[in-house]
Amino acid sequence: MPVPENKISTKLRIFNSALRLFAANGVENVSMRNVADSVGIKAASIYNHYESKEQIVEACYDFFLKYHDSGRLDKKQYLPVLQHGTREEVANVLNNLFPEDMTENLVYAMIVLFARIYNDAKAMDIYTRMIRHSMKFLEEYFDAGIKIGRFGEFNIRGVSLVFISARLFAAQSITVQPGVVPDWSAAQKEMFAELVKIIPFRY
Repeated sequence: MPVPENKISTKLRIFNSALRLFAANGVENVSMRNVADSVGIKAASIYNHYESKEQIVEACYDFFLKYHDSGRLDKKQYLPVLQHGTREEVANVLNNLFPEDMTENLVYAMIVLFARIYNDAKAMDIYTRMIRHSMKFLEEYFDAGIKIGRFGEFNIRGVSLVFISARLFAAQSITVQPGVVPDWSAAQKEMFAELVKIIPFRY
């Protein structure tokens, strides 16, 4: 259940408002005064919580890093799904859906991150690490599925690249149309339902 607005701390309200403004307008087009106005506080008051706009951007990055993979299962958790789960359950492991109560903020943070990967070294570093971690997870997951007999033999690296490319394309697309954010989870489920068809299931 969402926390009532009057129960949310001022710092969190600033973060939430800045995140949405950055995603909609680009970080460079949003001032600290714009953020303060959107929260309904005096411009000077915002500096009691954040020293600069870049500090809020850093908070966006930190939030994304902390929660992006929070829905991903580890090997001990996903092996039973590979062995006994339905195809839909196997696909859900691959989908790595964001936690339901954080989906909106995570997607906005992703928009901010992806929009800055070419002019911000930290954004590019996070982006690169995300791809590497995703690739490692997919390759290990597919390899485990083949070894236990859930999947037939296939080009693990090639299929992993297809999955990552599709996810990155979907993520990049919302940087130019942030209005689709509310439909993000549904779109991800539909996309992965199609992608999973390329995996040669044995049962």
